[in-house]
Amino acid sequence: MSTLDWSMMTGAGLLGVAGLCLLFLSWKKPGRPPHLAGGWALLFGGLILAFIANADRGVAQAAVIIMASATAWFSIPVIQGLAPPVATQRIRTNSPAGDTLRRPVKAALSGLWTFVICGPVAGGIAVLASAALFKLLRPAEGSPATAGIIAVIASVLLWAVLSVLLLIEPRAGRRSAYAGIAMALTATMAFI
Repeated sequence: MSTLDWSMMTGAGLLGVAGLCLLFLSWKKPGRPPHLAGGWALLFGGLILAFIANADRGVAQAAVIIMASATAWFSIPVIQGLAPPVATQRIRTNSPAGDTLRRPVKAALSGLWTFVICGPVAGGIAVLASAALFKLLRPAEGSPATAGIIAVIASVLLWAVLSVLLLIEPRAGRRSAYAGIAMALTATMAFI
């Protein structure tokens, strides 16, 4: 890669991280469509710039940089100690979330379970799904490198999408059921 390519890859990583920051702000303070649209535009712009710099490998590299940045960003509160995701004064006292704050052990276990479901379990589902995709795309003869690259990129993108979809579901039981069904389906597709 030339200096221009490295500069474009750096710009792609910065655009992706800026997009994640805008998406986080739109989640933290809802009702601001420009933050949401701008965040997705920056993410896609970063991936396009990475594709120009290093084709499909650049997209994979930029996706890994973006996911690693998101992991570092969200692990800061865990390192500093678990805190409620919404300020206490914004929660009504008669709401179930207010009851959760009064039970710190239950809240911590719920947060840990959410992390497990949206982190390693969603990642496992994504890896199994990408393994099934690799089996589908792998040529009978010749090099399977292109199919492998597509599977790697798909696994990162699927992990991000699955994590968001599992976080959208408010009930832990349903979230766990969805994850279990998806794990069973993708394992079946990957190993059969």
